[in-house]
Amino acid sequence: MISLGVYKINKLLKYNWFPICLLILAIPFKANSQITDPLPDTDIRPVTFSGSIGLLSEGYTVSGIDARRPPGMGQITLNADFSLFGLRSGFSMVYSTDDNPLRQSMNRFYYQGSWRWLTLSAGDVSPRFSKYSLGGVTVRGGLVEMNPGLFSVSATAGRTRRKVGFTEDPGFREPSFEQWLYAVRLGLGKTGRTQFALSGVYVYDVETSLEKWGNARPAENISLTPEFNLSFFGGDLYFNSNVTVSVFSMDVTSEEIKLADFPGSGFLTDIFTPRNSSRVDYAGEISAMVNAGPLRVTGGYERIQPGFMSLGLARIRSDQELINFRPQIRLMNGQLNVGGGYNRARNNLLDTRASTVMRRQLNTNANMRLSQSLNLTLSFMHMQNENNPTDMSVQGAAEMHQKQVSRNYMVMPTLVLRSGTMAHTISLNSSYQVLDDHSEAVQTGARPAVDFTNFSGGISYGTTLSGGISFNVAGNLLRNEMNTTKNTGYSISASTGYAFFERKLTTSINLGWSQNGIEYVQVVDPTDPYTKSQYIKRVTLQKTDSNGVIEGEYVVRQWSRQFMTNLSASYRLPNGNPIRLMVRGLINTPSEEGGEAFNEMHASLRYEHRF
Repeated sequence: MISLGVYKINKLLKYNWFPICLLILAIPFKANSQITDPLPDTDIRPVTFSGSIGLLSEGYTVSGIDARRPPGMGQITLNADFSLFGLRSGFSMVYSTDDNPLRQSMNRFYYQGSWRWLTLSAGDVSPRFSKYSLGGVTVRGGLVEMNPGLFSVSATAGRTRRKVGFTEDPGFREPSFEQWLYAVRLGLGKTGRTQFALSGVYVYDVETSLEKWGNARPAENISLTPEFNLSFFGGDLYFNSNVTVSVFSMDVTSEEIKLADFPGSGFLTDIFTPRNSSRVDYAGEISAMVNAGPLRVTGGYERIQPGFMSLGLARIRSDQELINFRPQIRLMNGQLNVGGGYNRARNNLLDTRASTVMRRQLNTNANMRLSQSLNLTLSFMHMQNENNPTDMSVQGAAEMHQKQVSRNYMVMPTLVLRSGTMAHTISLNSSYQVLDDHSEAVQTGARPAVDFTNFSGGISYGTTLSGGISFNVAGNLLRNEMNTTKNTGYSISASTGYAFFERKLTTSINLGWSQNGIEYVQVVDPTDPYTKSQYIKRVTLQKTDSNGVIEGEYVVRQWSRQFMTNLSASYRLPNGNPIRLMVRGLINTPSEEGGEAFNEMHASLRYEHRF
């Protein structure tokens, strides 16, 4: 496997000759930050300049299965920071050959400049104004932030999505309209302390950006968010609340709603046009935190109304209510830390669904330092999931009712032994999980319970020698049983590393082997040609007579084995910058009973130059 990996490196990296050429050209240059001396009697430097350029080349090859990534990829990252008499500026850029016009762009460009309480950003900015209105999206435009004291102002504007036209080409996901966002946030007070803030966000799709829509529809969204933060006793008692009211139209081509008779409606319709597809919803939370010496307690309540949408978020799950409570305490001068938590979540807040999903979770954990060498971590989790029909009298309600209760126990001791410059670390981990099915259909005997038990455990040993040699070995076991199905997995791995040339060159190799198997009962119908061709050849207990296969239950066993390698090397060049090579390989071999055999390899070459 190792010789195969070395043989294929050139083939893997040939797809990215351009980044490799840039890498070779960049190696001779030495890192040199241009920093002048401070002005007399001040800490202000007239000019400072620093940054980095990163080059990455990747190659990938596979046989036996479909490729899980492109055959080659090149990426360039550029970051720079500079200042002029206290005015700080900077920019960053990411360019990847993996960018695809059939989806949103992966390439990024960013510029930032600040002076005292003013910060200006341009390019691909990521503003975060509030949890339910703006956060997690990239805006290609600008961001202005002003914080002269107790008063703060933030404003952003730009494009959040580029247009992606409908096509039948491979790799196409879905069409997307060009989308623009405008937002402003006003704050009074200090962040993390007592503060009031008000945010407004407006997002819309450009209807004319696409000629062919498919199932897509242009949307429009406006939201308003007030926030209140209260801090007492130097932050030991803290309250936070924010609520976002969102008006969302899923289709701006639907019929308009006339609001001329409503007082003050003219101001709203100048920005947002209400339509038949428009709806108004809200999402919000309130939380509190108390610090009392070694005791810390946090808790909160969150509610997201059904149908709530905000185009200023990357994603959100509506129709959710969550209550959480988490205490933590430190005892014995920090040698014992005990924590816990309780969560309760549900949906169907307006009782409009056929059933309600309830989730309850109770957990506790303890970390104990038993001695200078021995640490012990214990944890327990009790979780209950229940899908409860709204009306148990309707037909099929008993089958719809689902209730599972699981308990998970974990024990993890760690032993560290030191002898001179040598250190030995031995870690054990074990986890035991039990799930019981208490569904209505199980209680009445209509179907068998879907119970299971799961055990996983592992042991690892690692040591570091004074000569720069490190060695690690680990083994893991997984056993899962559910009704007539059993899953078993084993894995063993070993790694070693060594530093050469006064630690300028560091190398490591990791080898791993694993075996996974499944055993289940298959009911065979001799008259089914698919069953005869696909299952009979995989059974270990053949049931046949002179007339052929006998109808009945057969035990089917399937196994697969994987051999993995991971080689890495890092060399520190004379200019102080590292160049890193990584090669990973995987060979999957199925048993004779079925499965897919495949080989997979991934290689990367990375260089970063700091200046």
